[in-house]
Amino acid sequence: MNGILGEVGKALITLQAEGEVIIERTEELYVDEIVYYVEETLKGVKAAYKVEEIESEVKTKITLQ
Repeated sequence: MNGILGEVGKALITLQAEGEVIIERTEELYVDEIVYYVEETLKGVKAAYKVEEIESEVKTKITLQ
């Protein structure tokens, strides 16, 4: 999978398997775009999570609580 769907899917799979994921900017997508859709999915399933910006506009960490 490519694009936003692929990046969101990979992030969610990693989050489920490891309890946390670090989302990094790609050549095509900004971190905020990916984080937005991951957060919307987590809100939709009422999951407790924490978002931590590691490097402004480059890396963000999401951890399940």
